[in-house]
Amino acid sequence: MHAARTHVRKLFTTGVAVALAAVLLTPTGASAAGPPDVAPDEGMLFGAFVAKRSEPTVEAAYAGFEQKIDRRLDLQRTYSLWDDTMPPPIVQAGLAEGRTPVLSIEPRLRDGSRLSWASVARGDHDARIRSQAAGIRSLGVPVFLTFHHEPDYAPAHGTGAEFRAAWRHYVETFRAQGVTNVVWTWIVTPTVFIRTTSGPTAAEFYPGDDVVDWLGLDAYNWFGCASHVPAAWRPMAEIAGPFREFGRARGKPLMLAEWGSSEDPADPSRKATWMRESMQTLASWPEIKAVVYFQQHGTCPWWVDSSATSMSGFKDAATMPAAHGVPSAWLQPSTVHGAAPLAVGFDVSRSAGSLSPTGTGVASWRFEPGDGSAARTGTGTPPSDLTHTYATAGTRTARLTVTDARGLTAVDTVSISAVALPTLSTSAKAITTTSSDLTAWVNPNGLAGSTRFEWGTTTSYGTSTTSSVPAVTWAATVVGRATGLTPSTTYQVRVTATTAAGSTVRTTSFSTAGRPTTAKSWASGTTRTTTTLGANVNTRHAASTVWFEHGTTSALGRRTAAVTIAAVGYDLSTTAPVSGLAAATTHYYRVVAQNAHGTTYGPVQTFRTTS
Repeated sequence: MHAARTHVRKLFTTGVAVALAAVLLTPTGASAAGPPDVAPDEGMLFGAFVAKRSEPTVEAAYAGFEQKIDRRLDLQRTYSLWDDTMPPPIVQAGLAEGRTPVLSIEPRLRDGSRLSWASVARGDHDARIRSQAAGIRSLGVPVFLTFHHEPDYAPAHGTGAEFRAAWRHYVETFRAQGVTNVVWTWIVTPTVFIRTTSGPTAAEFYPGDDVVDWLGLDAYNWFGCASHVPAAWRPMAEIAGPFREFGRARGKPLMLAEWGSSEDPADPSRKATWMRESMQTLASWPEIKAVVYFQQHGTCPWWVDSSATSMSGFKDAATMPAAHGVPSAWLQPSTVHGAAPLAVGFDVSRSAGSLSPTGTGVASWRFEPGDGSAARTGTGTPPSDLTHTYATAGTRTARLTVTDARGLTAVDTVSISAVALPTLSTSAKAITTTSSDLTAWVNPNGLAGSTRFEWGTTTSYGTSTTSSVPAVTWAATVVGRATGLTPSTTYQVRVTATTAAGSTVRTTSFSTAGRPTTAKSWASGTTRTTTTLGANVNTRHAASTVWFEHGTTSALGRRTAAVTIAAVGYDLSTTAPVSGLAAATTHYYRVVAQNAHGTTYGPVQTFRTTS
C-alpha cells in the first residue's frame, strides 16, 4: 500500500519556484464509498499552523519554520471564513510545497456576521456550499476538512443538535457534488470530554460515524495564561486522554489539530520537557495519526521559539522517529537562480526514512541534475555536498529520489534557473528643448543589476548616468534623465543593461525640441496650370504650421493655405495643391515651417509648367 504513495511538493523562495517532494497522502482507492486513505500504518503525520510574524510572506514563514525545526511539514493548518475564495490561495501555496491542508471553514462572513447552524441545515446557503465543494474538488488531492472547528466554543451559532444537523447537511451536499478527496475531520476542545453535569458534551456535537472520518482535538497546556482557563500545569495524557477514549470507541484515526503550551516562568525548561513528553505520549497511542502545532499568539503565546530551550524541545519532538510516519526527501540547493554557467551545491543529507529521525533511515538515493547529465546514486544517508554546474542558460528540474528500508519512496524536485543576458529596449521620452527622459525597459531575468545611459552629439557620447535594476523577472522601466541639452540638436544614445550574467547594449538617437526643420521638398503632377508642392518636415516635438510660398521669380509672392502638423520628432510629409499657374513657365517655391520655437525656410527650388 505504501509504495503507491508518492507526492510532489514545491517550495517558493524569493519568488522562485523550487520543487520539492515527499511521500505523503496520495489517494489509494478513494471513492464515494469512503475517504482517501491518508493515515500512515505506523507513526504520525506532522504539521503546523505558522503565523507570518515578521516574514515577508506566509510561505517564507513556513519555509523558515521548517529550517528551524530541521524537517519538512506534512500538514498545513488553514482557517477560512464562509465567503473566502475556495480553495484559498494559502491552501494552494501549501499544496505546491507538498503540505496536505487541514482546513477549517467557519460559517462567519468577512463582515463579521454569523450564519446560524440551523440556516445551514435548512439549505439556506447551499449555493455557497456547492461553490466550496467545487473548489475543494478542484485540488485533486486529499484535504482534511472541518465544518466549524471548536463548535463547543460557538454557542452564538446554535445548539448542539443544530450543529449536528448542519454538519450532516454540509457533508451530504459535498458528496452530492461528487467530492471524494475530503477527509471529514471533526475538531473540538477537551472541555466536551470532561465528565461533569454542566456544559456541552462530545456526544451533543458528534454528527455521526457515517459523516466523520477523523476526530480532532485542540489541546493546550494553559497554565493559567489567561482568565477562565485551567491554572494547573497539565501533561498531554491528562489533556487528551479522554479524547483518545472517545475516538477509540469509534475506531477513527485521531489528530491533534492544534496543540501548544505556555512557559513556566519559574522553570525555563518546563515547556521544552512538556513538548518532548507530549510527543512520547502521543507516539505511544497508535490511534494518533497526525499532530499539528499552533505556532501563533492566540489566546496565549504558543510560540515554539518562546525561548531557546523551548525551541530545542520542540525540535526534538518534531524529529523523533514516530513524527516521521512517512519518509521525506529534502533537496536543498545553495542557489536556485543565477548567471550561466551556474554552479550549484546540493545538500540532500536531511532526508529521512519513515519512522526515522531527520537525516537517517535512507537505504538508497538517486540524484538527477535535470540537464541531461548522468544521474548520481548511492546508498545510506545522501551527501551534503553534491555539486553540479549548469553550463547554459535555461530552467531545469533537479530531482532527488530516496528509498527507505521499508521500500517507501520520496521524491524532491528543485527548479534551477541559469540566467541569460538581460533583455533591453530603449526610447527617448518627454523631450524638451534642453532635456529628455532616456527610458529603458530591462528584464534582468531575476538578477539585480544596473542600467547605464550615455548620450552626446556624436557616438563618443560623453555624458552618462546609471540607475539600478531590481531582481525581477519582467521588463522593469528604468529612466535616466538627460539635461543641459541644446535645442534643435540630434543626440546619440547608448544604453547598457548589466547583471551577473553579462551586458546587453542598445543604441538610438533623438532630437531635442526647437524650431522645425525641413529635409526635402518637391513638385509633382505638374500640368500647364497646376502642380502639387510637397515637403518632409520634422516638427521637433512642437506642433507646427506649414505652408508653401511660390511665384514666377525668386521673390515668390504667393502662398498656399497653412496646415498643422503634429508634434513629433521625426519627418512627416505634407503637400499642397497649387493652381492658376502660367503655362510653359519656370516657377519658384519653398516650404515654410513654424512652431513656438521659431520659423524655418526651406531652400528655394524651381519647377516648370508644361506648354
